[in-house]
Amino acid sequence: MTSLTTSATTDDSLAGKRALDALAEVFIHLGDMANVNTNQLLIVSGRLDPLALEQSVQRAVAQIPLLRYRPDGGQLRPFDTSTTRWVKHLEYAAPCDFNDAAFRRLLMNFSSEHRLRWRERPPLQLLLVTGNGGHNSCVYLSSHHGVADARSDCLLLRAIIGHYAHITGVPGATAPGGELPFAPLAEIRPGWFRPRVRGHRWLRALGSVVADLLHRDIGFTVQLQGQRWEGMAADPDIGQLDFFHSLLPRELEARLGPAAKSAGVTINTLLCAALARLMESTGSHHRGTLRITCAISLRRLIEHHHDRSFRNYLVPSGIRLRTGQQTPALLHNLHTAICRARSDRQIGTELGRLEILLPLLRLRSLRGPARHLLNLCQGTNACYSNPGRIEEDFSSFGSSEHRTQSYLGFGCLVPPYDFILYTPTVNGRMQLDLVYRRAAFRDIHREFAAPYLDALRHLLEELQSPPRR
Repeated sequence: MTSLTTSATTDDSLAGKRALDALAEVFIHLGDMANVNTNQLLIVSGRLDPLALEQSVQRAVAQIPLLRYRPDGGQLRPFDTSTTRWVKHLEYAAPCDFNDAAFRRLLMNFSSEHRLRWRERPPLQLLLVTGNGGHNSCVYLSSHHGVADARSDCLLLRAIIGHYAHITGVPGATAPGGELPFAPLAEIRPGWFRPRVRGHRWLRALGSVVADLLHRDIGFTVQLQGQRWEGMAADPDIGQLDFFHSLLPRELEARLGPAAKSAGVTINTLLCAALARLMESTGSHHRGTLRITCAISLRRLIEHHHDRSFRNYLVPSGIRLRTGQQTPALLHNLHTAICRARSDRQIGTELGRLEILLPLLRLRSLRGPARHLLNLCQGTNACYSNPGRIEEDFSSFGSSEHRTQSYLGFGCLVPPYDFILYTPTVNGRMQLDLVYRRAAFRDIHREFAAPYLDALRHLLEELQSPPRR
């Protein structure tokens, strides 16, 4: 084993202050009202060494400037992380297994009890769980969502794995190098922050808020009524979360590509359309609109080289669909809506919505109206996020001794959402993953996962054999 000495001290490159933008600041304030931890979970064979893992995190943090900043008002100020302890280690009596409800509860309770309030502490933590005396290990990486999106978390976890392999002396392993930089949007796109441009997007944002207030959108029907905000809800456990993890059946996975190509849409459109069909079937609705929030990443939309930056680049964008559409019309309209959500104009509108929300969030006396506005304007309890193909190699934790048994990643679940559906492709297989509110579902497989797969299967069958008119 190589030396375990290193430090992550503040260097000269962090001497100046950096401005916050709305993508980060909104989550700082939401963190006072809800759990905004993001989550990367990896179960591997064998026992991982807590000391080597601690040192691996320290070295990874040394590569990532943003993890060594802390918000102060509207600015980011550097702070020294050299004395920070990043890793907490627990023993679990049984093997680590995502199908074990007690094991999932242990992980989610840790997230709830150790919230990453970025103004008060570093925006990163890691829980190592050793299962059944060393049978296997679970690495649970948790980051503040104002700091990290799914891509950032993947880059961080891959860096930790690389350092762990090097520290533990895996043959051929080299220490990861290079910095994962960050920049506020005002530095990346200064033109977006000219007074006239900003004013125009605020006007569009206000118009979209008014439209939201006038719509009566249909969400996904769950066995839960009332407030989702902690401290406001009748249920004291309203903030308790759970997750579901599975692989997409191979027969469905194999049909997605050809079906999307023949329909002239993306695989993402098919997966989202199946969610829309499921939402429409959860109850008898009069004519109305479905509303699904989609997570849109700015990484490759602003400039491709920002793909390897470490920060949160996600904006939420509402997809609104009429109910009762035939499959061809549904796919066409959904594909068009997703393309529109990725346009500069719509991204600007969504950014403007976050910016006009900030004055309400900054003043604690206005948090009540802010929560009420979020409930009304989101218009849905359903969110869909497709991280796409995870480019990092998560087939092991650095060596054949620690082969991967399960991996999933998911973001935070803030009100009014009851669930977020994820369909990433990891190590060559598409997954069906969910983070959900425990109070909203009694049996997530029976109430959501199985019906969703049925809806997807039926959608593909319709595309293969269109119904006769």
